[in-house]
Amino acid sequence: MNAIATGHEDLIHDIAYDHYGRLLATCSSDQFIKLFTRVVPSAEWTLLSSFKAHDANIFSLSFAPPQYGLLLASCSEDQTVRVHSSIDNGHTFAKIATLSDSGGPVHQVAFAKFGGHGLKLACIGADGVVRVYHAADPADLRQWHLAFEKVVDKDGLLSTGVAARDLQGDFAVDWCPSGTVRASWFTYELGIDMDDVELPRVDRLTIAELAVEQFVASSMSKVVVFRKRLNGGIYEYEPTEELPGHTDIVRDVAWASNASVGGRYELIATACKDGWVRIFKLTTRRMGGVPATEYRNGGAGTVSGNSEIGADEDDLGYEVELLDQFDHHKSEVWKVSWNFSGTVLSSSGDDGRVRFWRAAYTGKFVGLGVASAEQGSNDEMDD
Repeated sequence: MNAIATGHEDLIHDIAYDHYGRLLATCSSDQFIKLFTRVVPSAEWTLLSSFKAHDANIFSLSFAPPQYGLLLASCSEDQTVRVHSSIDNGHTFAKIATLSDSGGPVHQVAFAKFGGHGLKLACIGADGVVRVYHAADPADLRQWHLAFEKVVDKDGLLSTGVAARDLQGDFAVDWCPSGTVRASWFTYELGIDMDDVELPRVDRLTIAELAVEQFVASSMSKVVVFRKRLNGGIYEYEPTEELPGHTDIVRDVAWASNASVGGRYELIATACKDGWVRIFKLTTRRMGGVPATEYRNGGAGTVSGNSEIGADEDDLGYEVELLDQFDHHKSEVWKVSWNFSGTVLSSSGDDGRVRFWRAAYTGKFVGLGVASAEQGSNDEMDD
């Protein structure tokens, strides 16, 4: 494990990697964003650029999917989300948009990971409202449309509409990497394995078109899945499943890629002030309607273009199960993050350690290792 001399003059609140893991961005209370590049083969990180991005503490960063160029979103205590663009591989950044609809400090921002429905980002802050913005014209990323906003927390903790400065609170948001609730139902009913290398490309594209946008948001101790559904002839995001059991403020949420499980279910991890890391399993509910065989169009392995016969969108959803939980940090947990394939979870807490977890063959998670800035990395998990 290599230490990075960031040069920040105050507390670092967040880090973000680009899609390829070649660039690392950091943000701080010093109001600066710094970008580092990885040097091969030494694996050391060197400063690429540094710029003042906000007028107050910067809390969160997110890179856009690579097909939209080098875009970086940030959010701050100054109540804004800002989008920065670079045309020289990260050496310099220019602010191209400022989103200022929040009624308080913005705690977290996240670009949509599933790029099939255009460039979108979600944010949430101290007003307890999750907002989704859409860049309607990919050729002009200066223009962003506020497509959705809704209060997540309605349990009285935000009695004034915005968390008071003396009220400790936190808010987080993360997108589903693949948007697969409808596609996973469809493949399950048909007995289709998306990992089958012989599955025709047209079938993969048909199934991909069935994907539904969804994200998870937390406000105080409440964690809710939002999914895009048809409402009165208009598609909009609606709160659906709730992830229960948190006894204190939720600090972070992370939605795993389901590539490792073939789309059969989803995993969402949460980090909580009560000292627990929790992993929730979201399994697609089976639906009634036309039998799966009637979706077939000809020979096996061919998907009918009329794939939604007998499917009621209101019935598409998840059964939520607390798959695993652990309190090894013995202190407040602040961050959770999945690796690219959704097979390894990392968590960090007030114990000053990053802990790694991997799913065992039983489906439960086991400790994979521990890392700390003072001691480097260890292969064994301590109790």
